[in-house]
Amino acid sequence: MTPIDRTSSATGEPGSASLRWMTILTGLLSIVAVVILSLTHNTEAAGAVGAIGTAVTAIGGVQISMRNRR
Repeated sequence: MTPIDRTSSATGEPGSASLRWMTILTGLLSIVAVVILSLTHNTEAAGAVGAIGTAVTAIGGVQISMRNRR
């Protein structure tokens, strides 16, 4: 039987590659921002940016998918 799924993504989920890249870039940018802010002695801002970057990276890394087959 031939598969019904015709998506070209490697994981079978449309847009999963863009979500993966956005998660990686967000994590990388938050690390760079935390380093810059801590070098300029802005510890409160560095903590806030680190917490936001960690939360966004964690949310983007969790992928729940459901596939209904008939």
